Amino acid sequence: MLYSHFVSRGILLVVIGCVLVAGCGRQAGAYPPPPQKSLDLGPDPGGLGPFVTMDDPVAADYIVRDISPDPGYRRWAFLHPELRFRVKDASRLRFAAEFALPEVTFRVTGPVTISAAVNGRSLGSIRCDHAGDYRLEKPVPDGLVEAGQETHVTFDARPRWVSPEDGAELSFFLRSAGFTRAAFTQ
Repeated sequence: MLYSHFVSRGILLVVIGCVLVAGCGRQAGAYPPPPQKSLDLGPDPGGLGPFVTMDDPVAADYIVRDISPDPGYRRWAFLHPELRFRVKDASRLRFAAEFALPEVTFRVTGPVTISAAVNGRSLGSIRCDHAGDYRLEKPVPDGLVEAGQETHVTFDARPRWVSPEDGAELSFFLRSAGFTRAAFTQ
């Protein structure tokens, strides 16, 4: 259309000039930013919780000592395994731990008794009379765990498998552990 007979070069230059002049001129001005509001998103999602599985990306935060640092859905528990937790509400709690005894260690140790203690107080034990999966679940006495405070859980396994090469002691494979709410019963 630029080279057609209907549009002269003079008119085209006038139109382009008007467009350029219209684009120049006043500044947009200054506007204050909108008022800022804080959203109540609840507590910070970081930190310790009441329960952990060993394949959780933050599982290492729960481990105090003697549990394998190698990530995976199960981790070796050694001589004095210890975990830490934090609960929001300490009423009607149950402690649960899922673990396994591998066939290779069970052939040497035979039956193994695994006990758990919360804040140094014995919670209960389970006798494992075959290789395989186990679940230890016990009610937590009122007052043993304080809401919002760090709670320590220790395990003890007797007997433990002792490596003939280096004397390392292995207890069991830990899969998950922590506190859950007991169902309300009357």
